[in-house]
Amino acid sequence: MTYRLRQFNLKSVVKRGKFFEIRYTNPRTQKREYYKLGITHDEVKRNLPEFNRMYAGLKRQVFSYRITVSQGIQSWLEQKKTELSNKKTVARYEEIMNNFTEFLKDKFSALEYMDELAQKHFEEFKEYRKNVKGKKERTVNFELDMLSNLFKRLMEKDYLNYNPLSKVKRLQESYKEERWFTEEEIRKILEIAKSDKSKINWYVIFATYYYTGMRKRELMSLRKGDVDFDKGIILIRHKEGFKPKTDRPRAIPIHPELVSILRLLRPFGPRNDAGDDDFVFVNSRGKPFSNDAIRQKLKKLCRKAGIKPGKLHSFRHTWTAHSIMKGCPSDVVQAIGGWKEKDMIERYKHLAPDYMAEIFKKTEFLGGRVKDVVDCPVKPGNDTAVAEDNGLLKAQE
Repeated sequence: MTYRLRQFNLKSVVKRGKFFEIRYTNPRTQKREYYKLGITHDEVKRNLPEFNRMYAGLKRQVFSYRITVSQGIQSWLEQKKTELSNKKTVARYEEIMNNFTEFLKDKFSALEYMDELAQKHFEEFKEYRKNVKGKKERTVNFELDMLSNLFKRLMEKDYLNYNPLSKVKRLQESYKEERWFTEEEIRKILEIAKSDKSKINWYVIFATYYYTGMRKRELMSLRKGDVDFDKGIILIRHKEGFKPKTDRPRAIPIHPELVSILRLLRPFGPRNDAGDDDFVFVNSRGKPFSNDAIRQKLKKLCRKAGIKPGKLHSFRHTWTAHSIMKGCPSDVVQAIGGWKEKDMIERYKHLAPDYMAEIFKKTEFLGGRVKDVVDCPVKPGNDTAVAEDNGLLKAQE
């Protein structure tokens, strides 16, 4: 059995004077009170989650809504089963959770509730998996990421109010070149996708990934109102059931080659009967894609094309690499791609040696005086020209 705290929604909001408010019973005082959410609808939507967190905190001070480790894991796995269609992925997640519960039984048998788990437990789990079980750094880090996702999901449901893995450092992994597709590989993938006879227009989906560099959930959550052909941009913004990874909205310019491709979709075609809230990309039943349906299709396309398979995120690596190789400035790539740190871009610069060489050649060191230095005669034992050269360099410094 799992516990769920009450969640207030927009139906609970009333307007008193110029403010939108929620009337609720304070769990501690048992008195009816009002909580001001703001003056505008946008303020209400922004502040409502904060009120729900505050109300949950008040309830926990009065009642015990503790969830056991087994209940938390079961709740998380059930949610994953509804999101994923690949049974192997679900089995992998179950294996990770079984490894963790076995570790707890062996090392901390008295521990029962999720809120008893602290950073030290996961630090020890990390060392246990690496040194005792001999697992690779990448495997251990993936397990820690999944456990962190477990806590994030439980926090979203107000079962918990903290994530002990947020301060657990991941193991240093050996450097591995990011998988990205060459232009020839991209052409093969898109050609095969275009010839696909299914009800789903896979060509448009993978072309959009390639021309925009969007993350998987950004594309899957895209709605008709997010695509503005007049301004030539695709908006990645907060909406119901989705928020950008960095919590910052951004605009992606629609590349001229992508405009005609997007027009092939029903929401943007001549028979346009879709509303602004309708999803742009849907499955054959008109519903949003499951988490790994597009990934499975990509594997099949790569197999048909006879190329090394890649992940959906490989399209993001490909877009970044190709943009830099074509000479797009790194700060522009960073802004369009939605990265907070420049470090994510720096690792791609080595892929564009010709572009960097061209920029480097435009850099002036000795300027117009370089010919004078080269033509200056140097007699044996006479270091005058060398001395002048050194003096020139010092003057420029």
